[in-house]
This record gives sequence, structure tokens and C-alpha cells, in this order.
Amino acid sequence: MQPDPRARAGWQRPPEPPVTFWWFLVPLLTCGLGTAPMVLAGAIKLRSRTHLILSGVYFVAFFGNCAGSAVTSDGSDSTAAILLSMVSMVLWVAGTFHVGFLQQRVRAEFFSRNPQPRPQPPAYGRATPRPRLTHYPPPRPDWNRAPAVDPALAKAQWRAARREEARRVQAEQPSIASELMIGRPDLPGREYDDGGLVDVNHVPAEWLARALRIERPLADRIAEARDLHNGFTSPDELLVYCDGLTPEKLAQFRDRLVFMPR
Repeated sequence: MQPDPRARAGWQRPPEPPVTFWWFLVPLLTCGLGTAPMVLAGAIKLRSRTHLILSGVYFVAFFGNCAGSAVTSDGSDSTAAILLSMVSMVLWVAGTFHVGFLQQRVRAEFFSRNPQPRPQPPAYGRATPRPRLTHYPPPRPDWNRAPAVDPALAKAQWRAARREEARRVQAEQPSIASELMIGRPDLPGREYDDGGLVDVNHVPAEWLARALRIERPLADRIAEARDLHNGFTSPDELLVYCDGLTPEKLAQFRDRLVFMPR
């Protein structure tokens, strides 16, 4: 047997449902003579012992009716002939309905063993989206889309939030702030990220210039003024005691200053 050319290698065609819509026509058009073969075919399809026995009953009834008709063909017993005719009519009608029932059962049994995928109904009233061009013209901009946050700005905002948290720790829990070395970028081994705070009262002048990004002479004057006045308590004191520090310059790093008691 040649393989089906329509089937690809390694792929099997799904089983096709049996065509049984014509079964009831066999007993109907043969006056019931085709009932037994069709019931036998249905019994084999369904693997039903009950219908197999009923097909045998139809065979026996058919041959018995034929034998009775041959005996009463001379017209000697009109009552028996009428009775045999009625039996033939009953077998004809009952067999037609029986075969019609079997053809439905055979298809239902096939679909129960081989479920078919249901096609998705069309979405009525909903427009099918057209494929968007990828070359020209370019797609129209979505003006309602929220602008993306710049990564550098997001990082700066995150560090500002870290500084606020570190200030709260320094104000509410000074011992923990000292343990975390808040505002001391000059000390090694720090694990807590304070967002870039600088403790003006303790950080050396070299680190003041590096962390605050100011000139080294200005950092030296800040260190000298704090040693002279035993530390500062607020940024405003820097303006008073440090020569060359203007309010504009202080505004550039004011939010990064913290003042630990000496």
C-alpha cells in the first residue's frame, strides 16, 4: 500500500468521522430486507453484543417470514398471510428506525473517542487590526504615553532619598549612625550607602574637596574654621566663619552636609 502523498513524513492524518447518513435508506428502500446487515455493521462499529444479538434476531425473523410466505403462497390460509404481512411491515418500520438510531450512535461514539477542536467564532463588530508598517511612513507618536524617566535623574533622586533616610537615622539614633559611619567617606569598610553625605566636623580637608567637589583652598579654610570653633552645627555657620564661601556656592552641596557632634 502506497503512503498518502498528502501526508508529511512523521505525521499521521487525523481519523475522519464515518459517513452514516445513508444507513437508514438501506432498510427503507429494501422493505426491511437490509435491516439485519446494517444492524450487524452498527454492532461491529460499536462493539455492542446487544446489537449483535438483535442483528441475529432480524436475520431469523427475515428468513422465518420468507419461509412462512412460501408456505402460505397458495392462498389456503388468508389469516396467516395477513399476519405475515403485518410482521413484515413491523420489521420494515422498526428496522428503519433502529438503523437510524445506530447511525447516530456510531457518529457520537467516534466523536467521543476523537474530540475535534472547536473553531473560534469570528469576532463580529470588532475590526481586525491592520499590520503596522516597519519602514515608511513611521508610526504616529503616542502623545498620551508617559515620558520615560532619565536614568541619571532617577539615580540622583534615589541618592537624595538615601540621604534623607541617613539624616533621620543620625537625628534619632546617633549611636547607630556612628556605627554605620554616616557621612564618613574617608573611613574604609563602610557598608551603608548614605547617599553621599559628608560630615563637615570630622572629614579631612582632602576628602571635603573630593566629596563636595570644591577647590582645595576652600576645603582647607573650612577645616581650619571648624577646628577653630570646635565644629559647626548648621550650614549657615559656614557662611559666617569661612572666607570665600558664598551662598551660591553653598547651595551646590548644602543637601549633602551633615554635622556630627565633636
